[in-house]
Amino acid sequence: MISNEEWQNFLKIENEYRQNHIPCVRKETAKLLSTLVAEEKPQKILEIGTAVGYSGTIMLLSCESSNLTTIDLSAEMIRQAKQNFKKFGVEKRVTTICDDAKHFFENNKQNFDFVFLDGPKGQYEKYLPYIKKCLNIGGVLFCDDVLYFGMVIDDRLVVHKKITIVRNLREFLEMVCGDKDFESKVLQIEDGILVAKKVK
Repeated sequence: MISNEEWQNFLKIENEYRQNHIPCVRKETAKLLSTLVAEEKPQKILEIGTAVGYSGTIMLLSCESSNLTTIDLSAEMIRQAKQNFKKFGVEKRVTTICDDAKHFFENNKQNFDFVFLDGPKGQYEKYLPYIKKCLNIGGVLFCDDVLYFGMVIDDRLVVHKKITIVRNLREFLEMVCGDKDFESKVLQIEDGILVAKKVK
């Protein structure tokens, strides 16, 4: 597990990132992610949406036996993430891939014990069949921002230009929660979290 001192460092980093409009998981989401990884002890983690490596670092520090494959389409994000992985001493347990997630899935031959999905929200439903195929039985799918500023559960909040993303997220949640191969729950923590365990 991550020590209190390390968490304080992460919170400082999070504040700096947010002030500079750099995406990273929020405090309570990060703590839940860390707790789950520490409990599940996944050997192989897949992350969709590297950003600057903040969540990837948290996962790797939460379980010293985990290895991470992390994907982002932005070469600049990957560059910054590599610097952060090295800064925290986890770079030897990370494989960074600069690619479109769907292209990665179409060519992927690996299986994973834990998938952290924090990429383009409107694409979650397209990724789901691939994730289900590569996630080991007993593995966990952890998805961030599934309530999308509350729009997914409250029509009054929906912004017109975001309708497609909201509709896709609703369909994604229905697909996962209606799939008996998963034990799923949606948590109204921060911007919404889906945790789904593959049971068969």
